[in-house]
Amino acid sequence: MKYETQEIADRLREAREAKQLSQRELSRLAGVPQAQISRIESNSVDLRLSSLVAIASALDLEIALVPRKAVPAIKSITRQTTDRKVNQPPAINKEMQRLQKAVRALQIEAPTLPELDELRKATAALQRLQIDTRFLGNLRSLRQMIAHAKLTEHWKGILDATSSMRALRNQIAQFEPTSEQRSANRPAYSLDEEDDDA
Repeated sequence: MKYETQEIADRLREAREAKQLSQRELSRLAGVPQAQISRIESNSVDLRLSSLVAIASALDLEIALVPRKAVPAIKSITRQTTDRKVNQPPAINKEMQRLQKAVRALQIEAPTLPELDELRKATAALQRLQIDTRFLGNLRSLRQMIAHAKLTEHWKGILDATSSMRALRNQIAQFEPTSEQRSANRPAYSLDEEDDDA
C-alpha cells in the first residue's frame, strides 16, 4: 500500500459510491477496465495519469495542481460543497434517483456525446437544491425527455432537456415556500434571551 496515493484512491471510491455507481458502471463510463478500477480503489497498483483523468471525468471531478499553502482552504471548500446532504421529500428523492439513472444510461450509451457534459452539470446543480413536491411533475418530464432522446438517438433532445433543467433549477431556486411550510420549519421552542444585568 502506498501512503501517498491512498488518499486519492479513497476519494475516487467515495465519489463513485456517492454517485451510486458500481465499479462496472464506472468502467463503462470511463473506459477503464473494472479490474483496474478495483486495483486503483484498493491502492494496489500505480495509478496512471490517463486512468485518473478518465475516472475523474466520469465522476464529474476536476484534477488540479494547487500550491501546498492553498490545500487547507481548498479542502474546506470541497467539504462544504460535498458534505451538504439535501433532505428531499421521499417522492422527490425517488424521482431524482430515476433522473440520475436516465442520465447515467445515456452516458453509457453515448459516452463521447459532447452534449452530455452540460447535462451532467445541470443535473448536479439540481441535486444541490431543496425541491418542493410541486416540482415532481417537472422532474418526471425531464426524465422522460432524456429517455426519449436516448431511445430515438435524437441528440438535440439532450440540449432541450439541459435547457429545461436549467430553467427548472432557476424556478426552484426562486421558489418561495408557503406560510404553512415556513411555520413547519420553525423550531418547537426557542431559548429566552439572557439579561445583561444578571
